[in-house]
Amino acid sequence: MLNDLKQFADKRSKAVSEPFQLLPEDTEYLESNFPGRWQKLTENTGKFAIQIESISVPSGLSPDKVDLMILVPVGYPAAAIDMFYLDPSLCRNDQREIPNLCIERHFERDWQRWSRHYDWQVGRDNLYKHIEYVQEELKKAAPPNENPKTKLN
Repeated sequence: MLNDLKQFADKRSKAVSEPFQLLPEDTEYLESNFPGRWQKLTENTGKFAIQIESISVPSGLSPDKVDLMILVPVGYPAAAIDMFYLDPSLCRNDQREIPNLCIERHFERDWQRWSRHYDWQVGRDNLYKHIEYVQEELKKAAPPNENPKTKLN
């Protein structure tokens, strides 16, 4: 039994030490839309993410700029990206609640988790599509009488 655990730990540490790969179209999208403001994050627990710094958010939400973090599962793009995380936390200017939010700690930082889900389709969906989904969810969260910006930048 102890030998089985050691073999599992050895395999896991090798997997964790290898950097995760993005699709070429993901890297191209990040470079063209967020030059110098994105990075890959990894933890020795096997957790991987993309962080985009200082993105603008729709009118009616505060603060007006946040960092976006997206956890990238092992097996991506066959494995679905799900949810997204912001720091600092967003709130509506009209003080109404945004549903399905909580705080989670990832990469030595507290993030506001936006629990949002959709039907991931392998071969169609990717990081770029997920960022478009984030944009739509942020627009939905903004007060309806505001004129939300249409694109993260």
